[in-house]
Amino acid sequence: MPRLFRRAAGTLADAAPGWLVETVRVAPAAPQWWPMLRMALAVVAPLLAALAAGRIELGLLPSMGAMGTALADRGGAYRARIIRMGAAGLAGALGYLVGAAFRGHGWMTVLVLVAAAVVSALISTTGAAGSTAGLQLLVMTVLGGGIPLPGPPGTNTVMFLIGVAWALALALADWPLHPRAPEEAAVIAAYRTLERLFAGRGADAMAAFDSALRNAYDTVFSARSAAAGTDPERTRLVALLNQASLIRNALISLDLEDRAPPAEEAAAVGEIAAALAGERPPPAPLRREGDSPATRALGSAVEGAVELLSGGDVVADQLPYERLGRRGRIAEIWERVWSGHLTRVYTARLALCMGAAGAVSELGWFERSYWMTLTVALVLKPDFGSVFARAVQRALGTLAGTLIGTVVLVAVPYGPAILVPIAVFAALLPYGMQRNWGLMSAFQAPLVLLLVDLLTHGGPRLAEIRLVDTLAGCLIVLLLGYLPWPASWEAPVGPRFADAVSATANYLGHAFDRGHTGRALLRHRVYDALADLRTVFQRAVTEPSVVSRRVTTWMPAMTALEQVADATAATVARAEHGAPPPSPEAVRAVVASLEDIAADVRAGCPPRRPELAEDEPLERVNSAVRGLRDTVSGRHTC
Repeated sequence: MPRLFRRAAGTLADAAPGWLVETVRVAPAAPQWWPMLRMALAVVAPLLAALAAGRIELGLLPSMGAMGTALADRGGAYRARIIRMGAAGLAGALGYLVGAAFRGHGWMTVLVLVAAAVVSALISTTGAAGSTAGLQLLVMTVLGGGIPLPGPPGTNTVMFLIGVAWALALALADWPLHPRAPEEAAVIAAYRTLERLFAGRGADAMAAFDSALRNAYDTVFSARSAAAGTDPERTRLVALLNQASLIRNALISLDLEDRAPPAEEAAAVGEIAAALAGERPPPAPLRREGDSPATRALGSAVEGAVELLSGGDVVADQLPYERLGRRGRIAEIWERVWSGHLTRVYTARLALCMGAAGAVSELGWFERSYWMTLTVALVLKPDFGSVFARAVQRALGTLAGTLIGTVVLVAVPYGPAILVPIAVFAALLPYGMQRNWGLMSAFQAPLVLLLVDLLTHGGPRLAEIRLVDTLAGCLIVLLLGYLPWPASWEAPVGPRFADAVSATANYLGHAFDRGHTGRALLRHRVYDALADLRTVFQRAVTEPSVVSRRVTTWMPAMTALEQVADATAATVARAEHGAPPPSPEAVRAVVASLEDIAADVRAGCPPRRPELAEDEPLERVNSAVRGLRDTVSGRHTC
């Protein structure tokens, strides 16, 4: 079954424009069976318990609480998952309580929805946990105010929280036996991707490794930040990731010398990945001297990883991210919430659209108008990708899902048998989330239809009502939340590009200073900035062609900037293993040129011709900077 869906999704991706098949997030080629089973258990188990008690509708709220909490599970360290899922569950419970308390209060309900939209928008800017919590707060406020459930709001909120606790229990079921499983899996994935770099260092392979490395660092540090005292095993995982980064840079330095990586190192990296996965014992130390700076850099990096895997001492725990501390994190969150033009624009757009949807609901034009308001909340989410693409995908996915739901409602009689298709659609939700918003909507629409039918016994007519309300919600988003806002037509590719250039200049200025203790942090800031730039770019190209055509002109400049970063990292690797270092004057000239390019991009002017000092160790870096300037110039005129 998953293979069939995967094949269909691939066919659509080849035949359709980008905005129609925009991927929600980077995902593996196929879903794992446990997340699918976990989602099915989360949704169906409360319904089974209620069925055993003789009132299946009592399981609706626990099932909704479990589903919303389980949807917030995006993997990672157990601590990060608990925070993200717990925040989503608690926010959903609060949203339901508020919505249910103000249900049926006329225009006061509309004002409550607008207030919830503002709070949701501000919370969403605080990070991954805040994003899911903000969404669940708004979604459950809508559902609490729209669906009349039996029982007082307080009791129903407790039922919802029971479902939240059930989803958390399922997510943490493996923790007592394998407390470091997510961190270890992330490190293994990074080394598996690194192994493929030995066969070729194309742009896609490099981007895949950089993404895997960043995810592994985030996962390990998220877990280690809560550890009491030192944690030798997680420190070793960080050190292994540091060595993987050094191996990557050494491979690029081999390209500068026009050399192929030795077969021994390639085999050793494969054996390291297999040993980390428990498939074989650690490889034997290589102890081989290279005959050039690049081969020595590669041999040293691989040897260090082998020694760490064999139980060797961790010489240095160079952290690629700053430890902000509690006060620093609070200050960072406060800065995200209360500053930034994009935050203010998103808050205004969401409040306007939710107010309009609430006003239409009060006019009584739609039978179950909460679906319309719910569509607005789900589609108008900036960190989920293109609003235009999601609106179209939501409409098409809901159309397909309602057709499927209609068939199920006609074919399956009301009663225990309805739990079978509910379990199937719930299990398919994680797969839909991995692919794109439209496919997820195609699975979510029939699931929600069946859950609502347990309460209302509306039958096939529910599908028609759901489709009309969803299309109305998408229309509100496009007419009020997208078209009138020019900022929504433009992705901030230029500012992100300038930030990545500045990060590269900052790293280059200290890269050859061996006494500088923060070089690893500066290097990872460069690749983090490049990863953020790629994310913004990928979202932008899914916009309509009138927008995406302008954005795609940044692709050559992005490639040129990645070449500057890679040439710098490779030159540093060679300089640390016998190659002559560049002169400080030559380094300062390159740094000044990069800073000028960043400033000119921010000002919208063509970059000035770089004044670079002739210096043999920096020859490749100078060439890459000249290429960067040539690709960026011509895009802007003062």
